[in-house]
Amino acid sequence: MNYVPYRTPPTAGLKPWLPPIAATALLWWVSANPISAREFAMATLLLLLPWYSYCRWQKEGRLRLPLFALLGLAYWAAFAMPLFLADPATDPQTGDTFKEPVLFAVMTMTVLGVGAMGLGMNIPFLPFNPAMMPDVRESRGTSRYLYCIMWMGTILSIKEEWILTLGSGGHQVLEILSSTVPLAVFGTLGAKLIRHEASPSDRYCFAIFIAARILIGIASGWLGSVVIVGLLISMIYISFHRRLPTRAILIVIPALLFLQAGKEAFRTRYWTGESSGNVVEKAMYWLEASADEWTSVFRHGDKSGSHRLLSKTTDRVALLRQAANVLSKTPGVVPFQHGTSYTYLAASLIPRAVWPDKPSVNEANRFYQVAYGLTNKEDLEGVSIAVGCLVESYMNFGWWGVVGIMFAIGLVLGVFERTLFAPDSGFLFFGLGIGLLGGLIAIEGQVAQYLGGMIQQIGLVFVVMLPVIRRRKTRHPQPVSVAEAV
Repeated sequence: MNYVPYRTPPTAGLKPWLPPIAATALLWWVSANPISAREFAMATLLLLLPWYSYCRWQKEGRLRLPLFALLGLAYWAAFAMPLFLADPATDPQTGDTFKEPVLFAVMTMTVLGVGAMGLGMNIPFLPFNPAMMPDVRESRGTSRYLYCIMWMGTILSIKEEWILTLGSGGHQVLEILSSTVPLAVFGTLGAKLIRHEASPSDRYCFAIFIAARILIGIASGWLGSVVIVGLLISMIYISFHRRLPTRAILIVIPALLFLQAGKEAFRTRYWTGESSGNVVEKAMYWLEASADEWTSVFRHGDKSGSHRLLSKTTDRVALLRQAANVLSKTPGVVPFQHGTSYTYLAASLIPRAVWPDKPSVNEANRFYQVAYGLTNKEDLEGVSIAVGCLVESYMNFGWWGVVGIMFAIGLVLGVFERTLFAPDSGFLFFGLGIGLLGGLIAIEGQVAQYLGGMIQQIGLVFVVMLPVIRRRKTRHPQPVSVAEAV
């Protein structure tokens, strides 16, 4: 798997600071919320970090994907976008709107945390040589096997009840088999396709899988699965062309905004109501409900209605309100936890099938929900809310924790990036990296879930892939120039 010849990136003539300032200024102009100059500055800096990393990767990066840029953009979407587009952040107990000093502290914390994570990812620590790691065999039998496990996982994801059939011990295994494993195969096929090494059956399987995942996601009421598919396709494209798929982005983002409008009506009918239907009927109802919502907004020229629909989309990924709630109450109301929530990380590395009674990572979520006034104790069984690695680090150790914990997370992610997305890693490792990306950008998970779950997913993918894995010839990678690497 070699890179294509170097091309001058389309961002080469742009000043690295210009697009982040322009994008943030546009959000400030359209925002109905009061935004201070220093909040604007922090939001701009938070966008500048991933943008600069992406531009640098385009020019001289050897890795196939700019992982830090992707993760930095996820943090910007979770903290900066809600500052401009969502309803003002309020205290869940009193309903009072958080003041500017609290929101500025949240943005400062996010910039520090993302910056520390970036520093950790840049530490040149690599315990594995990607050139010596295994890859999938090239044969018809291998292709058939990959198709089988991809479609078995896809079928398993159609109904949530099927994933629960093996009880609490097997639920985690079936969850990975229905999500990470088929997505890893999808990534492997995508790499072959984009590099013109795929067979006709690979191409058909790849296209049908995309359509099936989107249809199943819409029919089940989970728009996130549609977002993940679009994201992974974009990452496969970027890994080869080293530029953003602008046309696809201009199609996907409006489509997501359109579909978000009908999600509430869909869930009311098919989740809480008694209505039923097949996959196609559910998907068509969602499309019709979304069309009705947007038609009503445009017909009446309702600016507040359009803001409400945009706010729904932003709130889905927002962590700003939760972070403001934590910073305003720690340590005054809730004391620092001094690492208590991290004790679940060791337990998360052991599969529940082996240790049925192991402590749940949800215990850390439950403490957070009760201590910070999000959920009553009697309602915990039906609600699970996580606050994310960044805010969790502040909950435990304050500002020092933000820098230290995020730096440590960056070290782990750096090993992940340099192993799976190295120039000389094979199709298997690249596909595995693609399969794990969805979990990595889900930054609302706390450390035990975020890192512990990733290790389990990697292990199970390798177990499933064992029948088609081959050893690669041991070799020492030769130095690669910038022009050859990119």
